[in-house]
This record gives sequence, structure tokens and C-alpha cells, in this order.
Amino acid sequence: MDAVVADNGALFLLPDPVTCFRAASYNQLQTFHLAKGSSAVLLDWVTSGRKSLGEEWSFSRYYSMNEVLIDGRRIAKDVMCLEEDKTRALKERDLAARLAPYSCYATIILYGPLVQGIVADLKAEYEEITVFKRNTPPPLLWSLSTLVESSKDSYMVRVAGKETEEVKHWIERALRRLENVVGTDMYRKAFV
Repeated sequence: MDAVVADNGALFLLPDPVTCFRAASYNQLQTFHLAKGSSAVLLDWVTSGRKSLGEEWSFSRYYSMNEVLIDGRRIAKDVMCLEEDKTRALKERDLAARLAPYSCYATIILYGPLVQGIVADLKAEYEEITVFKRNTPPPLLWSLSTLVESSKDSYMVRVAGKETEEVKHWIERALRRLENVVGTDMYRKAFV
């Protein structure tokens, strides 16, 4: 996909997560050309597969590339490539073991004036996180980082969760201020 967003325009891409079936090979390339005065929320997420059918991380390959340019200047190129490493003589750990205990991974790119309330909420919540040693991994992890040094306009959020529903509810709560932009009905449809 190649998307262009003009000055004062907005793009809120909130798709369902990609869920690959056994032996599937998935390839996605997305480029977003944003004007400096535009806004965007770009969600890209993947699940471990159809767990109810025993297809957890059993796809052949998952490749997703998201590139974001502001007035022609690249601010992000995020690539996620998941596949078994068949080149090693000795298998250390398979894909499922390397990604455990999490079964859903999400990346959210936030840019522009319409997302600053979301960013402020996330920053406040992130500053309250206390990191300490645990015996078991938490059900959900997330991080927030700027995409361009000294920029207050562009951020990346990464989320990993043991269950897809946990990640979905976290994203719905984190992006709740979009409801004021797109309306309640439209916002709720994104998370049905």
C-alpha cells in the first residue's frame, strides 16, 4: 500500500491483526507519505496464528515493512520478519519458543497534531511504570519511543501480549481520544 496524506489531513489505519494459517507466507509493504501538518495513527499487528486449530507460530514466513515519510524525509522504516532459521545446523529454538510467552505483537506509529492527546496520555502512563525483576513475564508489555530526536510529533508504540484480546483492549484504551476525532460509532467499529 502506498498512501499520501495532505496537510491538515488524517489517516487512521486500524486493521484487524494479521493471523496466518499453517505454512502461509505473508508479505506486506506499506509506505506512508505524510505532509508536515497531517496526522496519522498506523497500526500493524500480528497474532501467532489460529491457536484453536493448533497453528501457533506455524506459518512459513511473515514479513511486514512500514515506511513513514514526512515531506519526503523518512522518519521510520519498521520491518518485522518472522520465519524459522533453516540455515543453522543445530536448531537452537524454534520460532514459537523465541516469541513465547507472547502470541500477539503490535506496532503503532503516531504522528501529528490530532494524536498529541494520545501521546500525552501514553507518556504519563509510561512514566508511572516501575520495572522490577519478576518470576513470570507479565501478560502484556509495551513501550513508547520518539521516532525523530527532538521531535514532539512522531512516536512509536510497541505492544506484546499473551492474548490477542488483551492487546486489542489495550490499544482500544490507549487510542480512546480518537473517538473525539472520528466519532463514537466509527471508533467502536474499529475494535469490534
